[in-house]
Amino acid sequence: MNTRRRIATIAIAAVLATGALSGCSAAAGLSKAAGCAALAKAGNTLESSASSAVSNATSDPKAAAEKLDKAADTFDAAVKKIGDPGVKAKAEGMSTAYKKFTTDFKAYANDPQTADASAITDDATALQNAADAVAKVCGGK
Repeated sequence: MNTRRRIATIAIAAVLATGALSGCSAAAGLSKAAGCAALAKAGNTLESSASSAVSNATSDPKAAAEKLDKAADTFDAAVKKIGDPGVKAKAEGMSTAYKKFTTDFKAYANDPQTADASAITDDATALQNAADAVAKVCGGK
């Protein structure tokens, strides 16, 4: 598998990791419930935006990187509005993991020959773990 296709496959896996949020449910407390609901909505938007971005990652990785970056900013803005400290902490962890993924993906898009493909793989794993942590705090896993 060439590097470009492998990176695109990893990007798709990272996008799917955000889908773990769709199972978030409000467990206890209005603030927590509201935070989880807002986060589930933001996660669905992130997944949709990121999925759209990576669908053409092999043909135009720079455009995909720009879309991933925009999706990260939108998700981060939603995370900042969460009031429950437990939900917010996990959401911030996911936002940080997603931003790291997009940063490394941009490096790949700008120069695939020197980009560290293993960093993107590690980022996808970290993103999956962060999404699982969010799902757990919101009662989804």
